[in-house]
Amino acid sequence: MKSIVCLFLAMTALLNAELVFDSQKKDIHAPPDATKIFCDFAFENKGKEVIKIERYKATCSCMSVELLQDGKLEFGPGEKGVLRANFDMQNFIGEVNKNVVLWLAGDKESAPSHTLVVHVIIPTLVEIQPRTLEWQGKGPWDAKVMKIHMNHTEPIEIVRVTMNHPCFELEWKTMEKGKDYELTIKPLMKPDVTPGMAVVHIETDCSIEKQKKQLAFVLVRPDLPVASSTPRMEPAPRGQPE
Repeated sequence: MKSIVCLFLAMTALLNAELVFDSQKKDIHAPPDATKIFCDFAFENKGKEVIKIERYKATCSCMSVELLQDGKLEFGPGEKGVLRANFDMQNFIGEVNKNVVLWLAGDKESAPSHTLVVHVIIPTLVEIQPRTLEWQGKGPWDAKVMKIHMNHTEPIEIVRVTMNHPCFELEWKTMEKGKDYELTIKPLMKPDVTPGMAVVHIETDCSIEKQKKQLAFVLVRPDLPVASSTPRMEPAPRGQPE
């Protein structure tokens, strides 16, 4: 009987303590030259009891979190607040998800009440398709092509392309100046060196420093082991001759 009463009280507390956010996930479209951005999550205590925020943190060192209520951690019924996630863009481009975790009083460490997601979209000005070229087996190998497209209002030109492996042949050509380029790459048959994985360094004259240099990759995978065709001998059922 005592356990039933405790369960009832716990459920009542949960129903009366309800911190509601305007959204659990938000999309942030950052400009290509942004170095820092922030994302606000507004919330309200829609329950009947005072709610205490025990603690909160970001799951990535590139983010910091703050409450915009001068450190206020307790919110009465109907009170509102804002939690702000500050994001250091560093060298991020493309799309990335970052989480903010929030514990209310009484939460277990393994079960926070809220996980908020910041989905950041950073424009990729130098788009490489595909970013990784792959070959299989011992060769000889055919050449493959990477296409590079500049997604910017201003022209971006490639100024240099280099590789760190002597067993690949590379050529690049301009399809449309400042807009489209092609890299043609082919693994080479050499007696003393075998192709494996290599990095392609692409340097451009992009005015945004963090997007100026790009990396792409090439990879030659060895042949997969061939399964033996010899039939496997199964033991005879017990009681019968083998």
